[in-house]
Amino acid sequence: MLRGFKRLLKKRTLNRFRQKRLFSTKISSPHDVINSVSLNSDQISFYRENGYLIVEDLLSASHVDVWRKAVTNAVNVRGDDWRMPSKNQEDVTNVDFDYYLNVFVQRVNLWQSDPIMKDIMLQAGKVFGKMACELEDIDGIRLWHDQALIKNPWANPTSWHIDGPFWSFDSLHALSLWVALDDVTVENGAMFFLKKSHMFVHQLFKERGFYEEIKIGKNMNDLFKIYPQLSNMDSVPVEMKAGSASFHSAGLVHGAAANMTKYPRRAMTYQMMPVGCKFNGKKNILTDEEVKKLKIGDLFDDNNKNPLLYSKESV
Repeated sequence: MLRGFKRLLKKRTLNRFRQKRLFSTKISSPHDVINSVSLNSDQISFYRENGYLIVEDLLSASHVDVWRKAVTNAVNVRGDDWRMPSKNQEDVTNVDFDYYLNVFVQRVNLWQSDPIMKDIMLQAGKVFGKMACELEDIDGIRLWHDQALIKNPWANPTSWHIDGPFWSFDSLHALSLWVALDDVTVENGAMFFLKKSHMFVHQLFKERGFYEEIKIGKNMNDLFKIYPQLSNMDSVPVEMKAGSASFHSAGLVHGAAANMTKYPRRAMTYQMMPVGCKFNGKKNILTDEEVKKLKIGDLFDDNNKNPLLYSKESV
């Protein structure tokens, strides 16, 4: 009787585990998750002048299907209490959480918690990393962190913000990559960029030697209270087909519209830092344990935490 109960309990436990991990696939090369794409000189010039670049058809329809299933599975396994790299970790970037938790479903560093996402991010990262180095004219690039950003139906807009000031290192050549897993429109939560705003932000950093960090809250215009010069710039909507992606400088001002549709708008992102970046004292997505071990000026060079995506030396 007792053995029968134990077998039943074990069977139910295994079934619950299987229900959480329904998706599996084998990924052994970049070709399994991304097309072969090269940038031309016009694209590189456009990025450097404007602070962003949209690259179409980076993923085929079959690639998009793999990414969607993998991201959905990894997010579902995490649950509601595992938004940051570790469970119940404090979010030090955002405020107004009653509002913010309906901006999007955010899960940071899926590559560390899900083996399929790790394969996807590192294999595709070989191609993305090379492109990032070309855009920023640098020799190598590491993953700072990844994050899934899913605007559910009727989700709130994302306030204007700048990525670089949040991060635990300072660099004029850091950047973000945003991979569209659904068609992205103004109606369902497209990003908006302030074209060329990275030039102002980078110049300010050169003059001051630091970035002023402005939390992401519910007021769209909080950023412009600190930087009123930016309020006169024109915003550009970033509409994309699923499988396309946008690169943007970590100094570029950007935000996103509300999702005014009954369908989710799913995206997977890379936040990337040049090789040689050092700890600046900011916690950002680091765990308490990691912060305790770091001193200002320590090099981020651990491939187990910040994988090298691409290096000209290793080609």
